[in-house]
Amino acid sequence: MSAGAIAALIAGIFSSMGMGGGGIMIIYFSIFTNISQILAQGINVLFFIPIAVISVVIYHIKGMIEWRIALPFALCGILSSYLGAYLATVTDDKILSKLFGVLLLIMGLKQLFSSGEKKDKDNKKLYRIDR
Repeated sequence: MSAGAIAALIAGIFSSMGMGGGGIMIIYFSIFTNISQILAQGINVLFFIPIAVISVVIYHIKGMIEWRIALPFALCGILSSYLGAYLATVTDDKILSKLFGVLLLIMGLKQLFSSGEKKDKDNKKLYRIDR
């Protein structure tokens, strides 16, 4: 199995779990190929569409989507995607790469140093109620 196929497999699994698998694809393209950041992002978006559709169907069937909460976020995401795509096409590739690296660093540090417990404003633990 090629390195690209392995990266796509891992990215697909992470994407379906909602863990940002597209970042893996962009990292793969940035490190192991000569593909530019903007082209890697475009490939990533195309890669994500079928994965997202299949994942939404599975999550919906299992009752794991709270549609009242998810739909407003999805609508905002759809609207803001126009701005994001435009900004990506007018921003220098080196700047995009650096911004992506900073984002990954911030996310990694947050995950590394977070306790993993969710708390409300009164510092009480919040738990997910299983259905």
